[in-house]
Amino acid sequence: MKSTMNIVLGALSALLLAGCGSMDSASYMISGAAHSLSLTRTKNFFWSNEWELALVTARNPECMRRHKLQPVTGADFKVELYRSLEGNYIVKQGNNWYVTETRQCRLQQFPTPPREPGDLLGVFEEKDDGIRFVPAPGAKLPTPAPTPAAAPAAPATLPAPTPETPLAVPPAASPAAPAQTR
Repeated sequence: MKSTMNIVLGALSALLLAGCGSMDSASYMISGAAHSLSLTRTKNFFWSNEWELALVTARNPECMRRHKLQPVTGADFKVELYRSLEGNYIVKQGNNWYVTETRQCRLQQFPTPPREPGDLLGVFEEKDDGIRFVPAPGAKLPTPAPTPAAAPAAPATLPAPTPETPLAVPPAASPAAPAQTR
């Protein structure tokens, strides 16, 4: 009986400990959630001090990719985001530098730091037990794409034809007229 109880308690402990990690993320929206750079941070075990990082580069529906970055410890968490003159994004994580682009959602690590990373857009950093993207002071952040204006409402009924206007359909809404034969 005692050995059965130990097996059950051991199995329950293993199940409880398996789900004790945590994950959070923050995003830099280029033009909404469909076109963005998101940083995810995952800690597999609650007793661990190491975080696994990944950068998700998205421009839906064309592409979306998740790229692993170097792991970091809790005290070292800070990831800077730059916009290069060529229109790519430069990511600095500690001593690691990466370049990413959103045409094909690729990522490449620099062998040496770039001479000029570009304009600092902001920093992914820890705030209130999670991560957030904090824009740099004076950074030129993208403006969301404007929502298209609604088309004017069509009249509920068309006016009755008169001799002056045999078909009272506005020109913009009228289909191509069929050829008339006599």
